[in-house]
Amino acid sequence: MKNNYFLVSLVLLLVFVQGTSYAQTSALVSVGTNGHLVYTADAKGNIVPDFSAVGYKNSEAPIPTIGVVLTINPVVGDNLANIQNAVNQVAAMPLDANGFRGTILFTAGTYNVSDSIIIPASGIVLRGEGFNGTGTNFIGTKTSQFTLFSFLGASGTAYVSGSSTRKAITDSYVPIGKKQITVASGHTFAVGDKVFVHRIPNDAWISLLGMNVLSTIDPAAVDWTASAYDMNSERKIVAISGTIITLDAPIMDIIDPVYSTGELVKFTDNRIQNCGIENMRISSTYASATDENHGWEAVSFDNIYNSWAKNLEVYYFGYSAVHINSHASFITVDNCKMLDAKSTIDGGRRYSFNVDGQRNLVQNCVTREGRHDYVNGSRTCGPNVFYNSSSTIQHSDIGPHHRWSTGILFDNLTGIGSMDVQNRLVMGSGHGWAGGQTMFWNCNAAKMVIQDPPGDEINWAIGCISQEITGIGDATTEPIGVVQSQGTPIAAIPSLFIAQLNDRLGALSNNLIDSENSENYLFIDPNPAKSQFTIHSKFPFDSLIKISVYSSNGQLVKNEKNVIDFSEDKLSFNFDVSDLEDGIYFAEIIDNSASKTIKFIVKK
Repeated sequence: MKNNYFLVSLVLLLVFVQGTSYAQTSALVSVGTNGHLVYTADAKGNIVPDFSAVGYKNSEAPIPTIGVVLTINPVVGDNLANIQNAVNQVAAMPLDANGFRGTILFTAGTYNVSDSIIIPASGIVLRGEGFNGTGTNFIGTKTSQFTLFSFLGASGTAYVSGSSTRKAITDSYVPIGKKQITVASGHTFAVGDKVFVHRIPNDAWISLLGMNVLSTIDPAAVDWTASAYDMNSERKIVAISGTIITLDAPIMDIIDPVYSTGELVKFTDNRIQNCGIENMRISSTYASATDENHGWEAVSFDNIYNSWAKNLEVYYFGYSAVHINSHASFITVDNCKMLDAKSTIDGGRRYSFNVDGQRNLVQNCVTREGRHDYVNGSRTCGPNVFYNSSSTIQHSDIGPHHRWSTGILFDNLTGIGSMDVQNRLVMGSGHGWAGGQTMFWNCNAAKMVIQDPPGDEINWAIGCISQEITGIGDATTEPIGVVQSQGTPIAAIPSLFIAQLNDRLGALSNNLIDSENSENYLFIDPNPAKSQFTIHSKFPFDSLIKISVYSSNGQLVKNEKNVIDFSEDKLSFNFDVSDLEDGIYFAEIIDNSASKTIKFIVKK
């Protein structure tokens, strides 16, 4: 049985350390003597994958604060035309060097809006003056289902289908977690290319999962077909050695010639980017607690990447606070709330934070009266991460919902209901296996259904507090997935996402001079730092040097000027970070009228 390897590892670990101390570590992911993460592979090379390559700018830069170019005040009555005209006005402005047009500031007050506001261009940020009810309040007043704020590009991605930019993956087996693949010779891929890892399953894979016989169980269910599960995982090439290609994020679903083939395909990206919505309250009018004809989605992202929603309080919408659609990626949703949804409590409703795209991050969020609060939809490629969020008055489960979503991390989620990854069989119109390569890490739930798919795919629950973790699901009983340290969180790695992000950004920072700009003259060491690091320059520092330090969430945590003695020319000086907690930071250094932002890690 495929789980024997993991079970043996767990037993050996239990025997070695005895007692309850085993729960402070995992047999699958641990911290090595050098401070980096160590992964234990199975016999075929499958490991817990690195989920951290998600969110705005791949979590390699903080969410920026963009300058205001237009200020809007509320008007009596319907504000739709006033707001849409403001968006169109900013959309006509040129992009700056960083890809932004500017922020539209909505001053405090109430904005009644009768229909959807469309943001169709890159570089537009919508900002309010507060989200606690006394700041900027948007109210959707339409009496039918609609989206209030729609960030919507006109076009998406497309294959570059030339023979040299579309090559078969030739590895005999590509395991979960691997970042290197081998392609057929004659390629013209280059470092920096955006590519899809195109996984092409066959009928044998559909049969392996048992998804070819759903209609025999329920004539209303739709059997899966292999052609419907062709899936494209978005990646970037970071290194090339002959026919060996290194990707910026790992494989999340096995490519095995028995059940699938694969190819690497370059793509063009025509989506909009660098958009945001922040610091406001958004609510919908409604006729009753079960009203279905009112605001449905507060914020929607589609045909867009490298964008964000933060500091939003959303009330009374029927479907979602934020919906990241299938053609949206690298979106960060931070510190948002979905509260008191109004709809019937039934299917297709109350998906509070719904991710149908890939490489997205939802963190620090809260829900109340939702159903599927933190959820992935059908055929969603990973990685996607839900981190440090909670659900109260939870009416259904948290987890991938249906039809094989892969590469999802639920990290430090707390709910009063169930968290599941399971075979939903003929539920819906034939939901079947909800997902594979789904990790619940240090979560807290009343119940967890963690089912193990057939074949080498796998699901995990590690360090989770739950009275019951079972393979008995809502529709069928399956073998249980990998469960470790039930009832006691993994203390050595409190957050898998943060640990993996630290590891990845630390590796990136080993090249202290930014490889994207060889003329950059500032760099720092050591990185990671304990209490201080040294800032180096090729030229003497300017007397007006300014250093601003931001947390990984974009919060300003340190702001200093005139930090060195200018009695003599200096090419280096020490900067104190002893007052910062362990974590990822970004130092913006403005010197000689130039600016550079450098990632660094504090690890004491």
